[in-house]
Amino acid sequence: MKTKIYGIIILVALAVTVVSCVSTKDAIDSDPAVGKGVSAWNTREPAAASAYWEGIKDAAKRDKWLNYVKLFEDGKKALDSTDAIKASNESRLLSACNTALTKFSGLDASLELPGDVREKGANLTAQRVDKLLASEKISDAKKMYNTAVDVYGSNDALATVGKEIDVVSVISSEKAALLNQVQKVDEKADFDTKVAAYDAILAKYQTSQTKINTTVKQSGVGDTSGVAANVRSFNKVRQDVAILRSAAFRDEAYTYRDRMGEEFARQAEEGSGTGKNGAFTVYDIRNHYQSVGKNMDDIFAELQAFAAKYPKDVGADIIAEARAQKDDLNAKIRQINQEIAVKEEIESRGKTVMPLIIGLFNPDPNSSASNQKSRPAKFNATKQKNNEYWWGMVEIPRGKMNDLVITLKDNRTVRVFDQNTHSGKDIEKKKLPDLISKQNKVGNSWPVLNAGSQLSTNKYFFEIQKGKTDSYSGEVVVYNSFVVRSR
Repeated sequence: MKTKIYGIIILVALAVTVVSCVSTKDAIDSDPAVGKGVSAWNTREPAAASAYWEGIKDAAKRDKWLNYVKLFEDGKKALDSTDAIKASNESRLLSACNTALTKFSGLDASLELPGDVREKGANLTAQRVDKLLASEKISDAKKMYNTAVDVYGSNDALATVGKEIDVVSVISSEKAALLNQVQKVDEKADFDTKVAAYDAILAKYQTSQTKINTTVKQSGVGDTSGVAANVRSFNKVRQDVAILRSAAFRDEAYTYRDRMGEEFARQAEEGSGTGKNGAFTVYDIRNHYQSVGKNMDDIFAELQAFAAKYPKDVGADIIAEARAQKDDLNAKIRQINQEIAVKEEIESRGKTVMPLIIGLFNPDPNSSASNQKSRPAKFNATKQKNNEYWWGMVEIPRGKMNDLVITLKDNRTVRVFDQNTHSGKDIEKKKLPDLISKQNKVGNSWPVLNAGSQLSTNKYFFEIQKGKTDSYSGEVVVYNSFVVRSR
């Protein structure tokens, strides 16, 4: 039984040997010159094969095998060229190593590279793979590594970068997953949902970082430039996400500022005024800006509520900027309202004498030095139905006892006041005192003695009461002393 089994084993061994010889013979061609050249290449040096292959009778076959010598020489030349390339010139080093791989990859499978060439090529290529990984060109690094293993076989240097590729692949995968989530954040329309998405990414980052740290520690290649660079790149993701999250809060906060600006610039609807044909009165303008101010305050209140919801994320500087903008715009609204108020107040004073301002700075040339008086401010009216109100300005030097006198052409009653009567509405309401010195009245001249001390401003306001006719006229002058003149 044992003899029979041994016989079977011998037959199988012989069969394998025959098949092996046939396969090798087919691989290196049936031409003896080819086989001898391959043997010379592998046992001595590639150049030794040329003498045999030059004897191949078939021209195409001869060129094919002789070309392998040239491919080897070109590949070796590319490797040797790296000796003169500076270490900082990575692009040239990478190009040389890729050239060598391309040339050597074109060799027939039966041809072996010399040991020193394999070692040099493997070491140089491993360095390039490490640099590619450090530049996060992972696909290029994997391709170069796989080609190098096929061409040179493996050695310690290639084994190391092989581990680097495994570690970097894990880092890259975790990073890509996070970045994919980051890209989807912009699809979130609701702000709270967007913030929640950023928070989820940061939470996932912590899990991924733990996985990566463990992988790097166990790999034994954590100190290589390729792994270290990718770890730094991964760690930057958290910083980038934090910046994006912070920017989202600032952008959201600035929408409130933008809304306040838009509200300030909001125009009232054309033709919506209460004046003739929808024209805007000063009251309409004032009411519009009052509503603008209220709306801006409401928007700022919304911002404050937003800041209260996210107290750690909405900085005091953002609130301060928005408050400064609101206060600035409200100051402008107050300025507008003040100007409107001035316009309203001026319009409420009644009619205006001309010239508007009088005083002894423009003395009447017809006056003598002893009873000097100013040029007159004149006024007149027709179709008087009710008491009418006028105003003007008077300039009396401080400390001078000058008198303001209103003279009519008929005997109508005149009253003079220190403040705007709002066309008579405030006279009784505020019990405004009449400044006329009735005991010093002469004819139709109504004096305000020592006007400079009785008027709190440089404005005077007077009432012309109804007379026997519906027309009147008169003038206002300043006397150096009306009492002296009237004597």
